[in-house]
Amino acid sequence: MRQFKKTVAFGLGGAALLLSGLVLAGGAEPMTGMMPANLRATAALRDAAGEVRGEAQFEQAGMGMRVTVQVSGLTPGMHGLHLHEFGRCTPGVDAAENKVVPFGGAGGHFDPGMSKNHDSPTAGNKYGHGGDLPMLEVGADGTGKVTFTTAKSSLTGANGVLNRSIVIHANMDDYKSDPSGKSGARERCGVIKRDNFSVRDYPLPSPQAFPEGVAYDAARGVIYTGSAATGSIYAINAQTGATSLFSEGGAKGRSTALGLKVDAQGRVWVAGGATGAINILSKDGAPVATLMTPPSPNPYLNDLIPTPDGSVYVTDSTRPVIWRVRDMQVEPWLNLAGTPIKYGPGINLNGIVASPDGKYLLSIQLNTGELWRIDTGTKVIKKVMGGLKNGDGLLLDGQTLYVARNADGLVSKVSLGADYGSGTLVMEEPLNGLRFPTTLVKVGGDVVVTQGQLDKLQGGIPETPFKLTRFKAF
Repeated sequence: MRQFKKTVAFGLGGAALLLSGLVLAGGAEPMTGMMPANLRATAALRDAAGEVRGEAQFEQAGMGMRVTVQVSGLTPGMHGLHLHEFGRCTPGVDAAENKVVPFGGAGGHFDPGMSKNHDSPTAGNKYGHGGDLPMLEVGADGTGKVTFTTAKSSLTGANGVLNRSIVIHANMDDYKSDPSGKSGARERCGVIKRDNFSVRDYPLPSPQAFPEGVAYDAARGVIYTGSAATGSIYAINAQTGATSLFSEGGAKGRSTALGLKVDAQGRVWVAGGATGAINILSKDGAPVATLMTPPSPNPYLNDLIPTPDGSVYVTDSTRPVIWRVRDMQVEPWLNLAGTPIKYGPGINLNGIVASPDGKYLLSIQLNTGELWRIDTGTKVIKKVMGGLKNGDGLLLDGQTLYVARNADGLVSKVSLGADYGSGTLVMEEPLNGLRFPTTLVKVGGDVVVTQGQLDKLQGGIPETPFKLTRFKAF
């Protein structure tokens, strides 16, 4: 991702993580689609006793975010103001003090650029926390108000702050001392909630869930999701949200679970990532088969899709081949060498879907953002469109394609041509704040997306509980 270097504009109240080929850099990546109109959010600012003593308002302003904070009951003077990682205004351990403090549950400063450094509100996210904001000046009557615009954070995208928190500190901020500019105790906290927008979350029981794939069995009303960290598969009652362990990780060597699909027989198919394996489970969770792709360096089976003729097509993100399973046998169906799909470093072909008649496959190349159509009869490949970098899982609903844009924290909506050979990006939706969304599935008139947090899989502290999020198709 490119670093966005726009300077922060602010006033004072009247006076690179590399994971699976993905780079998370400071600054915002410019969006190319249409964002939701009037994207706004609000945080009720509470004191340690839980009483509301102010409010913060957020509004998307182009590539920047306009923030207005007003508060009462504070001591006169300058107060540090920061965005924090988690949407929890609860007591918790402050790592800087190594003790439980009010609002410690909000975690440390929001740091999308992985700078690990406290800096000024004008420093790029590569050099300082994305949550470093201008200070708030409080007058003699204990009230304060500040309005500013920042390009370090946003209501959408990789620097999105929805469902995170804003914290006011007791002292002024020196804009240099780690971790919080010597700004003292946390005195006010509010969770940033999008205005007039609702979703339903399905929490998962494991603190190591890291849900990557998702599938739906409409006949049984069950949503399945798999753990990229452990290989465990969970079953969720789509109506009640009750969750159970469907198949424990480690079964038949399944140490990871990426793409999931349910076939016409109700069996669950699991792409095994670097294991090079495809696991098939019965509707009761019992192992049916483990199919191995031929031994070769660096396998990475990422997603799969059944088609009406009984075939299952499987993407490999590191080996330039599309695999096919027929009659429980795996074959290298399409060698991509010499085709328009050029493999490079990182994650290549990822999510895959099929037209209802099975004539066409659509697959997204994560590292380039290119969407491809593949004719299953002729094997002719056509580029549908570009501009979908960090595209992960796909959901095809008629001529509408939904794309989970993992590192961008978005679901993109694409309108496809009648032959699936062209596409137009029409909407990019952050919902209520997505944490590395990976895959989607249709459930009735709704869509369910995983919040995989795979950017925290090899380091960092994920938000728990892990969850899937259900929303109205847009």
